Amino acid sequence: MDFLNQDFKLFYESPSDIPAPYHFEALFEFKSFENDTIKLSLHVQYLEREDFTSEELISEGLSVEDKFEWSGDLPIIWKNRLAISFSKYHSGSCDPKDAEPFIAIEAANSSTYVPRFFDFEENLIQELMQAIFEVAGKEYPLFLGFQFKDENDTWNKYQGDMSFANLNFTYSNSSGQIETISDWDKLQDIVNTLFIAEFITDKALEDLKKSSAFAVFPGDGFWYIAGDSLRKPSGNNNYFDILEMKLRDLF
Repeated sequence: MDFLNQDFKLFYESPSDIPAPYHFEALFEFKSFENDTIKLSLHVQYLEREDFTSEELISEGLSVEDKFEWSGDLPIIWKNRLAISFSKYHSGSCDPKDAEPFIAIEAANSSTYVPRFFDFEENLIQELMQAIFEVAGKEYPLFLGFQFKDENDTWNKYQGDMSFANLNFTYSNSSGQIETISDWDKLQDIVNTLFIAEFITDKALEDLKKSSAFAVFPGDGFWYIAGDSLRKPSGNNNYFDILEMKLRDLF
C-alpha cells in the first residue's frame, strides 16, 4: 500500500456493545514506514465514564483517568508486523456490526482503508496498545510462570516477562539461566490457551514451594496448581494435556 510511505492515521473504537467504563476510542498517528524507526502518537479516550466514581473504576482495575496520550518510537521489530497487516487492508469505509470494532486507516490523501478480518486486526491493535503502554511506562510486561514435567519426566520451572513491546518472553529456567523466546505466534498461543482456564484465587498460592506440581503463574501475583486452583474449561477434558504439550514444544 502506498500510504505506508507517508503519514497516515489508524482509527479504532471498541464494539458498540461494550459498555462504559470499558468502551473507548483510539487514534494512532503514524509517520511513514520509510525510516528505520516507528514514530507514532496515540490518543485514547474512554467514553461515558462520568457516571462512575474513582473507587468503582479502581475496583475494576481501571485508571481513574479517562484519556491517555503518548508519542515516541516503538521497537523496530513492530515495523514488519504492522506493515504486513496494513498491506492487507482494502479501500472502503467501515460499517461495523454491534459486536465488531470500528477500524479504519486514513491515508495522507484522505483515502480510507479497512481490514478484511476484524477479529485478527482487533487483536493486533490491542497488542499494539499494550506495547505502547510498556514503552510509555504505564504498564509492565506480563509476568508469567510455568512449572511442568518435560518429556524426560524432569520437573522444570520457567518464569519471566512477556513483552509486547519487544514481542518476546525473557525468562529464567530452573537453573537460573536467562533465555529469550521470540516466536510470538507460539507465545500468543500459550497465553490464549492459558487464559481460557478457570482460576480459583481463594485456593491459589503466593509462593510455589512444591517442585513437582503442574502449575502456572498468570501474572496476577499467584501460582495456580492444575486440578486444584487451576480448573480446566468446561467441556475440555484434555485441557491440561494440551497445555502441557504446548509448553513442552515452546521450551
